[in-house]
Amino acid sequence: IVEFSDFQCPFCGRFHKDTYEQLRKNYEGKIRFVYRDFPILSLHPYAEVSAQAADCANEQGKYWEYHDLLLSNQDKYLPTDLTNFASQLNLDGTAFTTCVSSGRYKQEIAKDVQDGESYGVTGTPTFFINGQALVGAQPYAVFASAIDSELAKINTDESTLVPR
Repeated sequence: IVEFSDFQCPFCGRFHKDTYEQLRKNYEGKIRFVYRDFPILSLHPYAEVSAQAADCANEQGKYWEYHDLLLSNQDKYLPTDLTNFASQLNLDGTAFTTCVSSGRYKQEIAKDVQDGESYGVTGTPTFFINGQALVGAQPYAVFASAIDSELAKINTDESTLVPR
């Protein structure tokens, strides 16, 4: 599942709160999440720096934990908030702050946006489940149906293989 998302987008936050953890739990070992940044700066001016902060947390092996903090605390996006999240995760504060202020991930984030636009992404969250687009913070049942359909295709393909 490839998700194009914005850390300040309320619909992205709703997906995270209502659906994400349930999918991870119920499909453990069957699905892989890939998060791609798609900050919509005209609506969410702090989304890009939040994305940079998450990438900087990744340098210290805490991407997903930082990702979860950002989406669970969308009203906290100021530099002091981002630093506090790093502190909560016991990150090296100096390395984290240096990384964020350097802007070293701006190009990577811009590439995610460019890729998203080339795939037809116009808003967040937008998901691709094995290439099939699913737009918006849909209910769990919608995701489960799409995932089950894709898993059935994989299982069908495997069952028709002829042993050599």
